[in-house]
Amino acid sequence: MQKQSDLTPEEFAVVINSAGSRTTKNAHNANPVLVDNVLSQEIGHRGITVNSIIPFAVDRAGIFADPASYPAMRKSLIDSCPMGRMAEVGDIANAAEFFASDLSSFISGQHLLVNGGANQ
Repeated sequence: MQKQSDLTPEEFAVVINSAGSRTTKNAHNANPVLVDNVLSQEIGHRGITVNSIIPFAVDRAGIFADPASYPAMRKSLIDSCPMGRMAEVGDIANAAEFFASDLSSFISGQHLLVNGGANQ
């Protein structure tokens, strides 16, 4: 457990923001990096870590939920990724699990690109 000033040994708090893909739009995604940077500094003293996960296109999720959808875009994304595939839901879940675990108790204000080495 994270043992910080305002939290009991049985508690901890983690904020994980997923910035989504370029096609995702909502109010706080205007600049998720800025939001996370500010939040990590504003609430860090309370023992709360704030990090974001910025995924590559995720297969079988969002606009790619149907494996047959957008074949040309799919091929282009796969070709642009050094690992030769799109992200899987489990890839993103693993990053979230890391940020939620004790292994990241001193990591805050970071932005993890889960992109298989692709430069978007």
